[in-house]
Amino acid sequence: MSDFSDRVREYLRESADRKLTIGRMTVSRLAIFGIAGVILVTGAVALFLMVFAKHDTGLAFARADVVNGYTYRMKDDRITYRAGNFIYTYDCARDLSTYYPVENLEGYDASSTMTIVYAGSLFQIQGAEEARTLTSGTILEVRAGRNYAALLFKTLGVERDDRFILIVDREMHSVNQISFKDSEIVAFDFLYDGSTEYLWVSTMDVGQFTEESIVRIYDCGKQGTMVHYTTPFYNQSIYNAYLSDRCLFLVGTHSIIRYDREEDGGFSAERDRVRVYGSTIVDFSAGTETAYFIAEPVAAEGEENSLVRLITISQTDDLWSNVMQKYMPSPVVGAFLYNGSICGFTKENFLQFSFAGKKLNDIEPAYTPIYAYRYGQDGFFVVTEQNCYRVTIE
Repeated sequence: MSDFSDRVREYLRESADRKLTIGRMTVSRLAIFGIAGVILVTGAVALFLMVFAKHDTGLAFARADVVNGYTYRMKDDRITYRAGNFIYTYDCARDLSTYYPVENLEGYDASSTMTIVYAGSLFQIQGAEEARTLTSGTILEVRAGRNYAALLFKTLGVERDDRFILIVDREMHSVNQISFKDSEIVAFDFLYDGSTEYLWVSTMDVGQFTEESIVRIYDCGKQGTMVHYTTPFYNQSIYNAYLSDRCLFLVGTHSIIRYDREEDGGFSAERDRVRVYGSTIVDFSAGTETAYFIAEPVAAEGEENSLVRLITISQTDDLWSNVMQKYMPSPVVGAFLYNGSICGFTKENFLQFSFAGKKLNDIEPAYTPIYAYRYGQDGFFVVTEQNCYRVTIE
């Protein structure tokens, strides 16, 4: 009896051990199947996102050392802004930020190599030990070139119609003082051709029946000698100028006017005129035979713009021009010429088109842009609500 009881207990114990082993095997198999299922589901979700979701694999964002929330000026690939009693400059190409203190500042301008500030009759170029005083006038505006600066001022005690522009070198020595008596100065700035630096000045004279605009161009390296004087433009003002290897282009409120360059450093009479009424030119590039302009319509106050125009103008004796329009899916915050294409940041996308109008890129950026600027040939400076970035296309 005892042997029988022992054999029964041994059988039950072995049966329990077999059940436990089978149970463990079942749990392990279930765990393996569960993990495999999770992997399959995760892979399916990833595949769905790769196929259907928008992503920004084509844009690389790098934080720029720029304080967010200020008004920025972009000139010669350099961002300049004022914060408190400091002027900050940021070289986009070199990712280099500098600043220096200023007091009682009224205005400033900066290029890739120079920053000039002014207040009243005082002005100073960054790097100079002391400011210089204009004993004869009050400064109204300044422009920084690469080796020269220009100061618009009025003579003390004289009415508004007496204006002068003083050209100075980097050491703030006077190069030339130009009188613009009885003329309203609309715009002035610098153009470059290698080591040659030009100052262009656009003026407006208001007659009894018409407005007459004239542009004068001065060679700063030749003591500010005037090298070009346009015939008058009636009922439009010139607000910008571009220089290529072959042509000078003046941009007015109604037209782009072309002049050919001459061997003596001067410019020809007007060669061509292309109507751009209602548009603002925001970017320029020139090839051997063709010049390209990006234009945006002048939007009414409070309105946003979703249209970009490419204006193409011949630089050869065969005069022709063309205009192509592209409507963006959302308001444009920056439009540019980029490596033989048109591109633009909107509030939702980065889009790129060939000059023939074919879409090359449609990317949803990682951050929503508020403003965008182009620097160099292949970089963008993008401002968002939180930060500023240097952006490149990968």
